[in-house]
Amino acid sequence: MDQGWSGGSVTALWFRRMSASLPCDASCLSQQELQWSTRLSKTRSDVFIRSRVWMRACLGDRFQLSPEAVPLQAPPGEPPVLPNGWGFLSLSHCPDALLLGCSKHPIGLDLERRDRMLPAASILRRSYCREEQERLQHLRAEDLRLAVLRHWLIKEASIKWQQGAISRDLRFWEVRPGMSSVVHQRSQQTLAAALHDYDAWAFAVVAADQQVLQSITLCLA
Repeated sequence: MDQGWSGGSVTALWFRRMSASLPCDASCLSQQELQWSTRLSKTRSDVFIRSRVWMRACLGDRFQLSPEAVPLQAPPGEPPVLPNGWGFLSLSHCPDALLLGCSKHPIGLDLERRDRMLPAASILRRSYCREEQERLQHLRAEDLRLAVLRHWLIKEASIKWQQGAISRDLRFWEVRPGMSSVVHQRSQQTLAAALHDYDAWAFAVVAADQQVLQSITLCLA
């Protein structure tokens, strides 16, 4: 029986503004997590400790466990994971916010500020597939920036679902018209996609089953 997944939503998301103080009591961290933190710079160590304490608090609430009892495995720079039967995690962050997802099924998340400035025309030309270029090339200025950003959110969420790499897989994930699905042009793997706006941020969630995206709870933690 899946741990903690009887009833309730299929997918839970937690959002946290980095401007709000993250919990910093490191007593819930494992010895391994504390050791990892000592190998990082002071700034990265502080972010690592605070983010893992926060993740443990979120998951502890979800599974009705104390934070230290959550069997989280989240080394620096690697995707967080739970043991078999506990569900699947995805984590995304931008300079001022964090987004954590936990689901009964594999998911991918990506979070960005909606006002993020990026070289949209260059990204479209160098990193998006021919079909996307043809659909978006008529857009200009702010419309192009926003369209490229929203496509990017879905693409990067898909790469996280795939456990792939941006350098290798970005061009092959094609966001389909309507932006409710995405397909990998080599493997033909198709994922359902959903875009959400929250205040100054936007995020994408992808999964193999559309139902996973229809049963989401968002918590401000």
